[in-house]
Amino acid sequence: MKNINTSRRNFLKSSAIIGAVTAMPGTLAKLGANSLEPSEKFVKSYCEMCSSRCPISAKVVGKKNICIEGNELASGSTTSVCARGASGVNQLYDPKRLVKPLIRVGKRGENKWREASWDEALNLVATKMQEIKDKYGPQSVIFTCKSCQTHKLMTNFASSFGSPNCFSHHSICPITYEMVCEQMYGIAKLKRDFANAKYIVNFGHNLFEGIVVSDTKKMAKFIGKKDTKLLVLDPRFSVVASKADEWLPVKPGTDLAFVMALIHTWIKNDTYDKEFIQNFTIGFDKVVEATQDTTPEWAEKICDIKADDIRRIAGEIWAAAPRVIIDFGHNTTTTKAEYMRTRAIMVANALMGNFEVKGGIFGGKKAKAYNKLAGENVCDDITNPDKDFKVPKVTRLDFAGEDGKHKFVGRSKGVLMDVADAIMSEKPYPIKGWFNIRMNPLINIAGTNKIREAIDKVEFIVVSDIYMNDMTNLADVVLPESTYLERDEGIEDKSSQKPTYMIRNKVVDPVGDTKDGASIFRELARILKVDGLYKWNNIRDWRMLQAKGNVELLAKLERDGWVTYDVPGILFHEKDSVAKFVKRFPKAAEFVGENGLMDSQMGVKTPSGKIELFSEQVEKAFPGYGCLNTKDMDVFGGYDLCISSGKTPIHTNGHTQSLPMLNDFMNESPVWINTKTAKRKGLKNGDKVVLSNQFGKQSGTLFVTEGIREDMLFVYHGFGHVAPALENIHNVGINDSVLLSTEEGPVSATMVRNIGVKIAKA
Repeated sequence: MKNINTSRRNFLKSSAIIGAVTAMPGTLAKLGANSLEPSEKFVKSYCEMCSSRCPISAKVVGKKNICIEGNELASGSTTSVCARGASGVNQLYDPKRLVKPLIRVGKRGENKWREASWDEALNLVATKMQEIKDKYGPQSVIFTCKSCQTHKLMTNFASSFGSPNCFSHHSICPITYEMVCEQMYGIAKLKRDFANAKYIVNFGHNLFEGIVVSDTKKMAKFIGKKDTKLLVLDPRFSVVASKADEWLPVKPGTDLAFVMALIHTWIKNDTYDKEFIQNFTIGFDKVVEATQDTTPEWAEKICDIKADDIRRIAGEIWAAAPRVIIDFGHNTTTTKAEYMRTRAIMVANALMGNFEVKGGIFGGKKAKAYNKLAGENVCDDITNPDKDFKVPKVTRLDFAGEDGKHKFVGRSKGVLMDVADAIMSEKPYPIKGWFNIRMNPLINIAGTNKIREAIDKVEFIVVSDIYMNDMTNLADVVLPESTYLERDEGIEDKSSQKPTYMIRNKVVDPVGDTKDGASIFRELARILKVDGLYKWNNIRDWRMLQAKGNVELLAKLERDGWVTYDVPGILFHEKDSVAKFVKRFPKAAEFVGENGLMDSQMGVKTPSGKIELFSEQVEKAFPGYGCLNTKDMDVFGGYDLCISSGKTPIHTNGHTQSLPMLNDFMNESPVWINTKTAKRKGLKNGDKVVLSNQFGKQSGTLFVTEGIREDMLFVYHGFGHVAPALENIHNVGINDSVLLSTEEGPVSATMVRNIGVKIAKA
């Protein structure tokens, strides 16, 4: 961590484009930036400094400064932004930022380039893609992108080109909990009412470091109450653990055992919501069978939490039900058992009867369903202008969506861990082209060394990004992307207990010669003559189609950035919520039962129409996984230590480490180790160490602390870049993906983020 005065001085230097940066071709340092016209009004938009996409307001102050704050119209976050969100202007004017198309002139990875016009660059990309298509077939070009609107536009383009091989970051991040929630509850993106809960069980879902501003504020509100309890199970004393009423340093990878013991205890003691289980679920008998031997004593031997504590906690949770949340988390202590761990957590939630109640979990209420309940059109509905685009019915390189190990993986999202093997083996067919936009596979995907080796076999690589990062450095053509402050995008549905929309509005014109993803893919579709299904030519057209020609809705979104409605939210299993809804919309009374609830609306989009504690569909495809089992919890693999990674509130995955402002706040990620473990191994704070296993080795600096288990190491993810153009982060810190196996968990193809390693002094 650097001195704050140095941080401020370097930030000002970088903002003025006078930092000591090598002026390589195509960067802002070499080409300079356009001056901005000061604006009197804030532009409402939303952030993209991380995946949370928080609503923001921004305006130009002076000629190069931008004031960024939260959008006060969004009640969840209001004017708050995190450190990453506030640094958006620093990205806009970062001297290292790419602002001109580049074509490689040296060997791949040699970092030698020449500037090009957009016409030359796009025509070269189109020519090379067509050559690969003609020689090998369109499926031989793969497309990768972070989950966002650009991913949707990329998928449409890839589908038009004829390739089924488009990938999002889904398989390395939210795939497990979204798949489980969809299979069990029929809703992939279940929401959690943190602010109104009475008891929350948190498995390393660190909202105070991996910040989602609205959820973090709700969690803080929950913690601030005197009659609530936050229980955190995490091998590390994280920030969220420091806010807990009780922290249990669970053995890495064994969350599943703890939850299975809770379920056993509730069933044995007859302390679960029998009425809810009877009316709204199927498969309870299978749960009873699967947990009959998962006693607290059994769990204690596995997860290192005392049996008496497990029994006590089971009683505390039941006493607070249904206003409880057993949080399914987000990139927690991931193991091959992650699918089953998440399934057990969602069974536990069902046993507490916390679905569609205050302080529990619920599904978003989109406009079409809301208007049906209200008996009138009170909320604007939007549509998908690109619904005619379909991923080609061609076998994907990862066989996603087909019978086999990836049967339930979405065909537009895929399994990124399979890409390297497919390239190397040329099975099921050769992969010769790669279009990558806004993703850094060499930092974010397990098996970095394997991916790097595979890249050398790809004939043509095009990367669209803001920086010359690890992946961009290996491209043949680089297309500089506009930052989120420089582009318009379509409407996003953010419905919660009532319909809500947001939109990204351009705050400033591009400061250099950059383009947004929508423009890049639309133009390539024209050049390649594969644009027959496109109904729009620019984002303005696309927005109008989304809004179904509703000029008033679009005008509100372009003015306010965030549109919600003066109507009551609705929770189907909460009497007060139902009563308020019916008072406002009397026609909704037809959906209310004698108990004062909307039980008729509790049906979920599963094959049975109920919450499936046991899934016939999953059991048929993966025997033993339709309900619960206790397999695959080991993350050590014979080593005495395992390493885990997590998020920091300063950086976003591998995206922001070189940004001057954020780099000054945090320029390296040390290796956490327990005090006793360090002493045993003859190590001390600040030592240079080497971590290694069968997949690779990485060097870093040691941080000795009592705030971590003796059998675990920890690093913040996103460091260890090999990117010569980004001088301040090149070969700095540990890239944990180098140490990870590409072996995945069953059913959901989970990327396993915990693995055994050995440590030695460098």
